[in-house]
Amino acid sequence: MAHADSHGFLPLDRPLTLPDQTVANADSTLRLSPGFPIVTVLIVDDLATWRAQVRRILAARSEWKIVGEACDGPEAVEKATEFQPDIIVLDINMPGSSGIEAATLIRQQSPKSAIVFLTQHDDQHIRDAALAVGSARYVLKVNAGTDLRPAIDACLRRS
Repeated sequence: MAHADSHGFLPLDRPLTLPDQTVANADSTLRLSPGFPIVTVLIVDDLATWRAQVRRILAARSEWKIVGEACDGPEAVEKATEFQPDIIVLDINMPGSSGIEAATLIRQQSPKSAIVFLTQHDDQHIRDAALAVGSARYVLKVNAGTDLRPAIDACLRRS
């Protein structure tokens, strides 16, 4: 098993293997079973600086474990399929395919994953398109420090 660095992050240069008891089973509403506080997260953004920022924001919650990162749409679909994370933090503008296009495929491959779009676009048409593909939340990057954690919490509480 990989060992975390001094910040609690796992190296992602090779596939991550988690012990069976580490990852909680989520029901269809993404509420975690009692006694299993671990929430798995996949971070998807083409900019390494934003992926690092999301890691810093999520580090405030020790029960949230980042299981992978991706830098474009096709890689997002691949990793979502492989890891089946509870939460996917997904950018919209990326090379390869947009986050909205990737989300459509992710919904098919990882249907229990809640998708939280994290984007710079404060545009109602883009927001509507993101919600239409089944995203759970839409957070503007400018508000990530205050809005991302509550958005993830809301995904986990939804009924």
